[in-house]
Amino acid sequence: MEKESPIRQPARRRLLGGGAALVTATLGLGFLGKRIGQAEPQSGGAADSTVTVTAPSGAPIELRLYGRNWHIQGEGPRARWARPERGQSQVVFGELLDGAGDSAGVAKVGEFYATCTCVDAPFGAGPLAAAFVEHHTLNLSEGTLTGMGTSQGEESTFAIVGGTGRYVGARGSYVARQLPVELGGDGTAELVLSITLDGVATRNGTA
Repeated sequence: MEKESPIRQPARRRLLGGGAALVTATLGLGFLGKRIGQAEPQSGGAADSTVTVTAPSGAPIELRLYGRNWHIQGEGPRARWARPERGQSQVVFGELLDGAGDSAGVAKVGEFYATCTCVDAPFGAGPLAAAFVEHHTLNLSEGTLTGMGTSQGEESTFAIVGGTGRYVGARGSYVARQLPVELGGDGTAELVLSITLDGVATRNGTA
């Protein structure tokens, strides 16, 4: 039986399980999004996305980033639905945006880089099996976020294991849905992050 690509396999999980409402936010461009438990603005005017945001230390922030020009290159076959052999490595890269598509108002906020090593479910197929071990770096304007984990389909969950610059000490997790061109995708991606930072107050991109 021919093996499916680990990226084109149909997704089986909804983003952040349960499809809770998420806030679209720009990383490193003045605000980080809505913190769980954040108080609503008390004034009668419209909310200002650059005003100071405060929350108890450890309160997570929900973020959504979009990808374009998503590609995968490296060792192994290039045919659609094909999978590299165990031990072969590939790289994935793309641009990160603050909105979907190329419509007016959508801005590039970073770049994504990953290394993927094929492990090809050595103990057989199943819910605990993995096709790849992945290490991710999100290069953003005020630092980087790093993540890692395993994948076995087009949508997988990864741990946030740290960061640099503004994101030192970052922790949490994110769901990444990746559709690289080389595997028959449209070159897009979507990352939904639940992230906790040590800094609890930001204004215009400064802690």
